[in-house]
This record gives sequence, structure tokens and C-alpha cells, in this order.
Amino acid sequence: MGDAGGANRAAGPTRVLLLSAPVGEGHVAAARALAARMRVLWPEAEVREVEGTGRGGWWRDALLRVSYGATLRFAPRLYGLGYDLLVRYPKVAEVFKNLSSGSIGRALEPLLAADPPDLVVSTYPMISGGLAWLRRRGRLPGRAVAVVTDVAVHPFWVWPDLDETWTLLPASQAQARAVAPRADVRVVPAAVDRRFRPGDPVAARIATGMRPDAFVVLVTGGSLGFGGLETVVDAVLAGGQDVQAVVLCGRNGRLRARLLARGLPVDRLVALGWTDRVAEAITAADVVVTTAGGMIATEALAVGRPVLFAAPIPGHGRAGAAMTAAAGLAVVCPTPAEVTAVVRRLQGDPGERTALAGRAAEFGRADLDAELTALAQRV
Repeated sequence: MGDAGGANRAAGPTRVLLLSAPVGEGHVAAARALAARMRVLWPEAEVREVEGTGRGGWWRDALLRVSYGATLRFAPRLYGLGYDLLVRYPKVAEVFKNLSSGSIGRALEPLLAADPPDLVVSTYPMISGGLAWLRRRGRLPGRAVAVVTDVAVHPFWVWPDLDETWTLLPASQAQARAVAPRADVRVVPAAVDRRFRPGDPVAARIATGMRPDAFVVLVTGGSLGFGGLETVVDAVLAGGQDVQAVVLCGRNGRLRARLLARGLPVDRLVALGWTDRVAEAITAADVVVTTAGGMIATEALAVGRPVLFAAPIPGHGRAGAAMTAAAGLAVVCPTPAEVTAVVRRLQGDPGERTALAGRAAEFGRADLDAELTALAQRV
């Protein structure tokens, strides 16, 4: 066993570069989770993490972050329309992909040239495009992998010039192959932090101060707290007096202030700001309700918690929610009334809740380490 482990380490990459962008938290969280596992599996490797779109990209990163947040907060339908048009008209998507990939590729090139990696992994679609641009020009060393952090695969996620594209579900793989038939698309376990795993909900409730006797519903709109969370909270609380709503407000301080101003007792409503105890909060919950999908939904599934998508955001949010539900891993509630009805149903039917949790836990048990070990052999 020791010799085999040594052989595997010797066969692994020596220089790894993980690229992400601070647009929301999901892309960065996935890159950090991958980096952590790589450092354990490949102790001899130099694993670098870069959060940004390359040289001189501070303004580009800020623009992407601000425009993404503002669009989802103030004009989510416009965001959804853009997503739907690009999915429906792939030739139009190709035009926009070509326009963006060159500038990011040129910005990334000095980073890659300074210390050429034998493995580069991107968790942000536009960065993947920059890498594809470099590969087409023979200026991308090593093996290149694009990691898709959403269930729904936007056309910008898939670049056939890269060596591999990692997706979350078989339906995601099929969607990616439809976008780029030549791409090597694989179904790979979700890149989530090791803290997100099944645990003791009783201990988690004690640690987080949640009601031990309540039906705890964790409500989240991602790191930015978008998606009309106040309406969703009202729908959750309407599920009954035994329901305690715990809201992850993320970086949305105004949302937290408005919820706290209601003056509801904490045994009914808890509004949390930015916290590093999300894994404990998910473990303590009976159900996770999200408007965002993406990484938080994946983390909830990894913990083995039932997931409800409440009026998911347009575009990739709705598409991903529908695909996750079709896989038997979640329930979609398009309206607040349906959120209330499903919360009541799950509260009164432990069997359905246990079945959902079981399928979620099965999804979470998939072995990311085994996939990384196999990747090492392909580098």
C-alpha cells in the first residue's frame, strides 16, 4: 500500500494552478475545496490559487462582480432573458464567447508564463474561455480542466479546446455535450469543502443555538442574499408555529436589518450575517430553501439535507432547479404558496423528508478524491 501511494504521488502533477473569480462565492469556494484536496493527495505538488481574471483585471473583476450582483438584485428577468437567449441561439453565444475570451486570455498569459503549470483548473466560465483562447494559439501549457459549479450548463461554461469539462449530473453532461459535441465532458463529484458532510443535527443545533424542538428551515439566497428572500421567509413562517426560519443573509446587510426590524422572537426567525458556520447551519436544518441554487444547493446535498428551490432566480437558477428536481434531489416551488404547502407537507411526512435526504446523501457520497487521483494519471 505504501509503495502504491508513493507511486501515485510521483505520477501526480508538480505545479497546479487553480483559477477563479470573486463573482459571488461559489466559484471561489469550489476552487478552494479543490485546492485543499489536492494538497492532501499530492503533497509534493505546488498548488497555487488565483482569484481574478489576470493581469490588470482588478477593474474587470469589480465590473463583473458589481454588474452580476446589480442585475440579479434589480433586474433578474433581464439576466434570465440573456441566459435563455444564449442557450437558445448558440451561434449568438459563440460571438460573445469569442469577444470575451481574447482579452482574458491575454491577461492570463503572463501568469501562466511566469511559472508554467502542468495542470490548470478553472472554476469560472470566462476564465475557462481565456484558457481556451490560449490553447488554440499553442500558448497554454499542461492539462486544462473547466469545472462547472452549477447544475445548468451555460454556453460560456463549455470550451472544447480544453482537455476536460467537469459537470455535476448526467443531465448537465448531456447539456454540455449539446453545446460542444467535441468537448470531453465528465460527470464528477461536486467540489465542496470537507466540512459539508452528514453530521449530528442535534449537536449542530446546540452549537448554533437553534431550537431543538422546531422544524428548522434554513433560507438562503446565496452569498448576495438575492431572490426576494423576505417573501420566501414569510412563506416559510406560514408553515406553522413549530417552524423556525434561519436566514443566511450573506453580504446583504440591508436584508438582515429589515428582518431584524420585524422584532420576531429568535425561536421563530433568526437572521444571520456573513458566517463561516454554514456547514453547521445546514446540518442543523430539517430543510434548506434556496432561491439561488449553485454552490449552496450543492453543499446542502453534500450534507444530506432536502433542498427546496423557492421561486428560483431566472436563467441558470430555474434551469438548474428543474434539472436537480428531475434527478430526484430537490423540490421546486415556483410560488410562495407552494413553499408554504411543501414546508407543511415535509413537516408532517417524515417519510418523504427521509427519502429526499437519502437521495441527497447518496449524491454527497460520491468520491471527489478518487476523481482527482484519476486526473493525476491523466496529467
